[in-house]
Amino acid sequence: MNSKGTVAITLSPEEEQKKFLEEAKNNVMVQGHHMKVALDNGKLMDALKYTSDIINELRTSLLSPKSYYALYMVAFDYLQHLNSYLFEEKHGKRMIELYEVVQHAGNVLPRLYLLITVGSVYIKTKQAPAKDVLKDLIEMCRGVQHPTRGLFLRYYLSEVTKDKLPDVGSDESGGTVFDSIEFIVQNFTEMNKLWVRMQHQAPTKDKDRRENERLDLRVLVGKNLSRLSQLEGVDQNVYSKTVLPKVVEQIINCKEKIAQQYLMEILIQVFPDEFHLATLDTILSTCSQLQSGVDVKAIIASLIDRLANYASRNTIPENIDIFAVFFNNVKEIIQNRANMELQDILGLHVSLLNLTLKCYPEKRENANAVLGLCQQILTNKSKEEINKPTCVKQIISLLQIPLEVFKNVLAVLKLTSYQPLIQFLSYNNRKKVSLDIVNNTIKNSTIIEEPEDVNSLLETIQTLIKDETDQPEMDEIDKEDFQEEQNKVASLIHLFDSEDPEKLFKIYIVARSHFGKGGAQRIKHTLVPLVFRSLKFVTKLKKQVDDGIISLDENQWTLIGTKIFNFVMETIKALVDIKLSELSFRLYLQAIQTADKCNLQKITYDFAIKALVIFQEDIADFKAQVNALTLLISTLNSLSLSDVELYETLAGQTIKQATRLLTPHDQSKLISLCSHLFWVDHDTRQYKNPDSVLQALRRSLSIITNQSDAGLSVFVEILNECIYFFDQKSDAVPPQFISDLVELIRTTHSKEGDSASVYLQNTIKYIATKKESDKSYAEISV
Repeated sequence: MNSKGTVAITLSPEEEQKKFLEEAKNNVMVQGHHMKVALDNGKLMDALKYTSDIINELRTSLLSPKSYYALYMVAFDYLQHLNSYLFEEKHGKRMIELYEVVQHAGNVLPRLYLLITVGSVYIKTKQAPAKDVLKDLIEMCRGVQHPTRGLFLRYYLSEVTKDKLPDVGSDESGGTVFDSIEFIVQNFTEMNKLWVRMQHQAPTKDKDRRENERLDLRVLVGKNLSRLSQLEGVDQNVYSKTVLPKVVEQIINCKEKIAQQYLMEILIQVFPDEFHLATLDTILSTCSQLQSGVDVKAIIASLIDRLANYASRNTIPENIDIFAVFFNNVKEIIQNRANMELQDILGLHVSLLNLTLKCYPEKRENANAVLGLCQQILTNKSKEEINKPTCVKQIISLLQIPLEVFKNVLAVLKLTSYQPLIQFLSYNNRKKVSLDIVNNTIKNSTIIEEPEDVNSLLETIQTLIKDETDQPEMDEIDKEDFQEEQNKVASLIHLFDSEDPEKLFKIYIVARSHFGKGGAQRIKHTLVPLVFRSLKFVTKLKKQVDDGIISLDENQWTLIGTKIFNFVMETIKALVDIKLSELSFRLYLQAIQTADKCNLQKITYDFAIKALVIFQEDIADFKAQVNALTLLISTLNSLSLSDVELYETLAGQTIKQATRLLTPHDQSKLISLCSHLFWVDHDTRQYKNPDSVLQALRRSLSIITNQSDAGLSVFVEILNECIYFFDQKSDAVPPQFISDLVELIRTTHSKEGDSASVYLQNTIKYIATKKESDKSYAEISV
């Protein structure tokens, strides 16, 4: 409470600013109204007095820079009204007289605003040389040294003279473009000094607020550089020799990070790319002289990106090596700025890489130099610093950019610093980059024809191929993601190819040497396609030998083919060792058929023995045993194996395994199926042993006959096997054997009425039909 007992109202700083601004604006508007009325009545001197009162409101120290700007804009509108009136020359006075009159205004600030207003008309009416008036005005403005007032005064000077500056095509008596340059640079220099001094206007505790307020006013200073860029007389030569040296001198000398940051950015922004191309060394050497707090990375990256885009649209002069200039200067800047953040250093490398790949895509040594420099820098950094998310993001960009640009993993792998850079990343990020490489290879269908390149690729993506010390435990890894990753790795095998058989075999050896380190969870995905590709390879090689494309005698072929199949056998064994029994068994069957087609009988036999061993020792599930043995019988039956002794050994071993099946039903069924091993009638092989056929069928029947719970279907299946061989005119199955079997079935299963019974009836109908058309069926009684 105050002494009168009333409550004092305390305003917040924002409310105070609003109050001060509203009061000042109202005063400006009142005086502005009077000014306009005076001008309408032709009373110029009264109008000048009211204008002076308007400007007096700009002498305030109560307003923040932002509020002051708002007040200035209101005052500016009234000054423009006065400017237009003076140019129309209705006042009847010569401009030189008015120019003298306004210099007698009482206060400095109103005097200079009026002087600038009159002076701009003085130039426009060409009653005085522009260069003389401009020089006079720029000197007069030194009279105001208050940072905010002086800054806006000079901004006003810049605004009202912007269309009156001497330039190309101007009357030289009024001045040349060099006079305009001198004027703008002087104004820029003084404005920048005032802007920098604004930081000292507030207590230390308000430093952050003051810096933000200063940033709001940066455009006032930057407009000077825009003015310079808009002068037609400022060509590349004038810019290089006159404008740029003066501007960078001021930027360096001001020694203030906010000013240096903004002015370098606006310098790059307002002048053409061609100018920057011609002055790269100057700009970059300026960057190396900036204060430690300046974000040099942002400045250089901005320049690099601009020039990279320019280069993608235009031809770069041969005498300008943009990359070399940037690369050397960036190296120097990094060395000289010990406190530069790693993320900023990496960001510069990303920009450099983009630059060289856009400007010089054929010069891959440039890209390698960037990655090499990055590798060198990271070597001296801690893991904690490297693994910051912002740094990781930049490293991954460095690794992804070459993949996206080259679209060829082989070109990327030739960058010797590429793979070492991956090793700085954590496990998950190494895996991400490795997947990017795999996906890129698959997407672009990049065929890899050299063993060395396959080795390099698989070493580069080793995080996907084998266990690493920093990886999570397997139970922490998402199984679906892991399987998808391994399937992608496995699909790479289809891109390993060469017309040179020797090279291709070396490629497969290299691939297995890497995949073999993957452990049980990986090799079940990666080794299987390697087996199939190897079998496809050996089949193609045999065809080339048969067609005379490759010249090999039988011994040479046997030696080479055996070597390849031994490779396949060892590859499958790796899967056997991790107990993938059923998968390994099927792969052995595939190898049996391929070796048979390649006319390698010993190898065919060896694979078949391997399959039998797996069946006997490793396949324990009953259903799996039946399925496996069925596949083996079918495979052996399809062979063109001419060595009877080898074949009969395999057939004998197979029927032996059938007798060891768990249930009599399965034994009977598979032994019956084994009968086909002894009657082979192919284009490539004829093997007929009717005694063994009948022996197998009898054995099958005897096993099931002794079972009280034997179903009708087993008997009917045996009956159909007998009819098959009878139809083949094999002499293996006597008519009486079929008749006795039909009688046995009717005697023991007369009451069954299920689908097996229908099966039986259809079979008997078939026999009856055949009796009418085939004399050999006459002896069969049904």
